[in-house]
Amino acid sequence: MHQNETKQQFEMYELDERMREAHKDAQRVISRKEAAQMKVANAIVAGALVVLVGGLLFLLDVF
Repeated sequence: MHQNETKQQFEMYELDERMREAHKDAQRVISRKEAAQMKVANAIVAGALVVLVGGLLFLLDVF
């Protein structure tokens, strides 16, 4: 029975180690250039959304 418990502990340790590696691999780090590009893209999308909502409100004679 002791040998079976040792085997299970070893398997759990291996599983834990694989999970740590998978978690580390899943955390993608982006470069500063990519972050800056995403910031600009988000600003453009936000601006377009404001223009669309404003246009819709104008068409509905809200102003």
